[in-house]
Amino acid sequence: MKTVIQGEKYNFEIWTERGRRHSTFSIRAISKDTGKYSSINNLNTILATLGVDSDHPKFADSLWVVTNKEAVKFEELIKSDLDSPFFRHYLEAKLDEDRMEGEWANSLPDSSETGEQYDLRNS
Repeated sequence: MKTVIQGEKYNFEIWTERGRRHSTFSIRAISKDTGKYSSINNLNTILATLGVDSDHPKFADSLWVVTNKEAVKFEELIKSDLDSPFFRHYLEAKLDEDRMEGEWANSLPDSSETGEQYDLRNS
């Protein structure tokens, strides 16, 4: 499932895929100017917002496998924060810095992009 939140400079996509016990979770920011995107759930600002231990291995990658309860909690927290203009402005400034360092090489191929997939049938 994908939720899109519109920012001033970026669109934010929150991706969740639920299985029986586990879910995948990721957040992607897409530059409105360039169409370049980056997964941002392992950005320090997001890690702090979600209250996760940045040293825990399950939060090191751009796609997290978490419990269904964690996925719901993370989705609610990030939606709430992205609804705040103050938080969005702060986050977008951080993303601008990240982009200036050349971290954004990914481009969306077209509007049929479905995000990263992970098989949760047995999870």
